Amino acid sequence: AGILPSQMPVSYQEETLKAQAVIIRTNLIKKSMEFYGTEDPGEAAKAIRKADLKTMGFSYTSMEELEELWGYEQWELNQAKLLEAVEETKGQILVWNGRPVELPYHAVSAGRTRSGQVLGEEYSYLESVECPFDTESVDYLNIQILSLETLPEITERDEAGYVLEIRVGDEVLAGEEFRNRYSLNSSCLALDQTEEGIRAVAKGLGHGLGMSMYEANRQAETGRTYLEILAYFYKNV
Repeated sequence: AGILPSQMPVSYQEETLKAQAVIIRTNLIKKSMEFYGTEDPGEAAKAIRKADLKTMGFSYTSMEELEELWGYEQWELNQAKLLEAVEETKGQILVWNGRPVELPYHAVSAGRTRSGQVLGEEYSYLESVECPFDTESVDYLNIQILSLETLPEITERDEAGYVLEIRVGDEVLAGEEFRNRYSLNSSCLALDQTEEGIRAVAKGLGHGLGMSMYEANRQAETGRTYLEILAYFYKNV
């Protein structure tokens, strides 16, 4: 419950928060098995210490800190939502071939999520799925002018339209590397030369892999349960 607010807006639907709670728990167990050197998910769960969360890559906020951040009245409402999402999914994780899997997620897709093939064969449970609601998000489209002298050449894209490889002068970069270097919303890019400079039009917010949180929340608004949402984004788990 202390990790959830750093990953997803607490204003999201209860079913969306439940889906994220399962994602957090699964990622936490998987990371803990590696961190504490055990093949037993149960042993890993018992070994988890708050002091180790940051080292494992998780941002944790205590309930006292959240009360100070939100104010008492808002904290009461938000705390109830957080605890309900955690309690109603208690003990639930997603596994593939009997083992916890890494579950990536992002804010908004470019209209569809990406195939896990870009990460390797072991991510075959990440299939590209349509995300029609994402086009409604205020974060769906972002335009920036880049301080580059020449127009970069996009040499490879994946099936969802995200850049896999791009040439900047004599340098060849991965799409995510280019995105991070120029602080772009995503690597689903269109680039063109304008009088102002190189214009970058980015679709979506985040890497585009796994669950789109905006799409998931809109699906929850239409009545989908957290299990249906998880099954939509993570196949055969």
